[in-house]
Amino acid sequence: MNVAHRVIHGISSLVSGNKLPILNYHQVLEQPDPYRPCTPTAQQFRGQMRILQRYFTPLGVEEALTLLRQHKLPANSICVTFDDGYLNNLTLAAPILHEFNIPATVYVASAFTNSENMWNDKIIDLFRDELHTEYDLSLINAGVHVIINHEQRHQLIVTVLGQLKYMQIEQRVSLVDRLLARHQYQCKDVKMMNQLQLQQLKNYGITVGAHTHDHPIMAVLSLEEQRWQLTKNIDCLAKWQVASPAMGFAYPNGKVEEDYTQATANLVNEMGLSYAVTTHRGICTPDSDFFQLPRSPSWEKRPLRFHLRLLLDIIRA
Repeated sequence: MNVAHRVIHGISSLVSGNKLPILNYHQVLEQPDPYRPCTPTAQQFRGQMRILQRYFTPLGVEEALTLLRQHKLPANSICVTFDDGYLNNLTLAAPILHEFNIPATVYVASAFTNSENMWNDKIIDLFRDELHTEYDLSLINAGVHVIINHEQRHQLIVTVLGQLKYMQIEQRVSLVDRLLARHQYQCKDVKMMNQLQLQQLKNYGITVGAHTHDHPIMAVLSLEEQRWQLTKNIDCLAKWQVASPAMGFAYPNGKVEEDYTQATANLVNEMGLSYAVTTHRGICTPDSDFFQLPRSPSWEKRPLRFHLRLLLDIIRA
């Protein structure tokens, strides 16, 4: 196994100069979750970070992008990022990152810092609760469903998330609250960091970036609504003393045209944020649009395939 990793590392050393993979995570879990199959466990995440420590040069995003702009980025450079601001970024991921001396950035949606979970997690928790076997979804014109297995629960989650995702914020929040009330369901676990916990990230070498206030799909908002989302988010992070001088931004969901537009990217630039990352797969180069930077998915949990996929992405860049 180590021989294979060394071969991959040798090839990567030859082809990765001024090419920057930015890894994209959301959560790190204690145990595998069938309803979040792409999310690594702490054990799997530690294996990935061990590879980064041994075979890469992990850098903070701001430092890496400065070097990339100057065409001075070392071979095998890499960055680690998390979207949304989940509590397990602090409790599970941060100690592992600190153990391997790996910096990271967490892009925080500021509305979810007062014991308020994100709407999609509320939906997932509602449908995974095995105390409920019948769901009345007439509120969203999706009928009544009797659940008898995990596959049906998973399919309902996919269907409902897809149906609500692109709604206006107020409509989406209202429907989620009404769905929970109709099924007499209350969320049990606080999943997001509060303001004090966000401040603790700096103890682990983790910086905070912007991610809008309410995590809307920016493409469905007017430009003024988008401006408000950014302004509110930036002001909150500054007030909580977690913003960095060269703070970056991550687009919610992150696909151009589908989730944000060129006008959104122009606005992010205009508002003084230093860069922006998407969820488009790819490797950053000096020729990249620094307000629409691609990232590398982190869903490959097998160490050798994880390392190999990064190499293949670098070669294609």
